[in-house]
Amino acid sequence: MKSFLYALLVLVTGALPTFAAQPITCQAEASGHLQGFDADGSFIYWSMFTNLVKTDFTGRVVAQRAVDPHHGDCCVHNGKVYVATQNRTKERHGVFINVYSCDDLRPAGEFTINFPFEGGIDGITYADGFFYVGEGKPKDSMQPFNWVHKFTPEFVAVDKIKVPGQTTYGIQTITFAHGFFWLGTYSKERTYQCAPGDFKLVTHHEVDISVGAFALPKGPGGEPRLMVARNIKKENGLWTASAAPAILKDGRLVMEK
Repeated sequence: MKSFLYALLVLVTGALPTFAAQPITCQAEASGHLQGFDADGSFIYWSMFTNLVKTDFTGRVVAQRAVDPHHGDCCVHNGKVYVATQNRTKERHGVFINVYSCDDLRPAGEFTINFPFEGGIDGITYADGFFYVGEGKPKDSMQPFNWVHKFTPEFVAVDKIKVPGQTTYGIQTITFAHGFFWLGTYSKERTYQCAPGDFKLVTHHEVDISVGAFALPKGPGGEPRLMVARNIKKENGLWTASAAPAILKDGRLVMEK
């Protein structure tokens, strides 16, 4: 009954209740797995390898479109979805920020990133008037640090920030939530919680946000909370994803029960 009432409330209001967050399964499927996701308070935007999907907070598909691989992490800002893209089609290669309207996911612009990224890009977020984009690394790279690039809203580069850590493929996802940057990686440290401004490491967390996270309303005691994504490979060989809430308890990010 609780789940039914929750779903009914979301369908009626179009938004996530501030007092609760229930696990969600995206009802779309794609040929490639989830790369990142974000929300605008009313809808969730799931960036999969070859599909961009908009759902409500029950996972019901509202809009979707096919996209060129490889679409990476995404963030929502000012009514648009910004996606960090390493285009790998035969017709087109390069690093771009693809922009889509939140309304119906129609293309709403594109920015070409003109300096080389050996390992592509993946993570992206918006904070305090700037976009932050995570640089990828080759799988076998032994580089003991990662780069996060700071851009103006027109994607003019203004800074390059070093984040220490041995990762595979670099920074996969970034979200700015509750006054911190949260970086998802493929590494034994999993999630990096970093201070605003200089990305100084606060701590690592075992909860894995490498395929996406976004801010949820704070917990009853003012604790930071995140919605954290997980990939699901279906029996038909296609992919979808789920999401569930996590909360910062005693300095550790843990999944809510």
